[in-house]
Amino acid sequence: MAWPAGARRRRTFRDRHLPGCHANLLPWDVPIALYLQQFPWGPVTYVFDLTNNTAGYIQGVVGLAAVILMFIWDRRAGWLMAIGAISSLLDNWIKLWLARQRPTADLLHILTPAPGYSYPSGHAVYFTWMSFMIAFALAPRLRPSLRWIVWVVAAIITVLACIARVWAGAHWPSDVLGGFLLGLGWCAFVLWLPERWLPSPSWKWVRGRSRRVSSG
Repeated sequence: MAWPAGARRRRTFRDRHLPGCHANLLPWDVPIALYLQQFPWGPVTYVFDLTNNTAGYIQGVVGLAAVILMFIWDRRAGWLMAIGAISSLLDNWIKLWLARQRPTADLLHILTPAPGYSYPSGHAVYFTWMSFMIAFALAPRLRPSLRWIVWVVAAIITVLACIARVWAGAHWPSDVLGGFLLGLGWCAFVLWLPERWLPSPSWKWVRGRSRRVSSG
């Protein structure tokens, strides 16, 4: 969907005279947001709607289901997913701390109004840690020649989810960039955790330990 050219000119003018509530915007926030809103995305907008509608309780339910399934499939992968989910809590704390205002209708087209503060984007954090941690758990189980597919799919999902928030007028580009870096950085921290801090990779560890305890 492309927004009218006249609206673009008006918003470009307003960008040069940003109101006080948007004084913390980066110079490229408004131009990039306008470009993404005016770009003819075609059928991709259906994917944007899907990711944008995955919010609040839906994110919580999907995230919890992913953690449980990972625990059933691989105990260590479940722990990694669970710890990775903490990044969404960090997102909420940072939002309250920075209290950055969301885009307003005088600068962008607001397709999906969203409550709360803007930075960082919770969707960007969520889809980044979810896609990255699932790819990290699945890739080692595939043949080396197929592993790149998992990572490419994870990257595409993350990028589309980030663009969708700007396209909908719910976030500034710097919001989704901050959310992506937060989610990716937290995943890197989780994977950096020493092996001895995490449970063994399979349920055999549980059964073996039970036998040792009972025999002792």
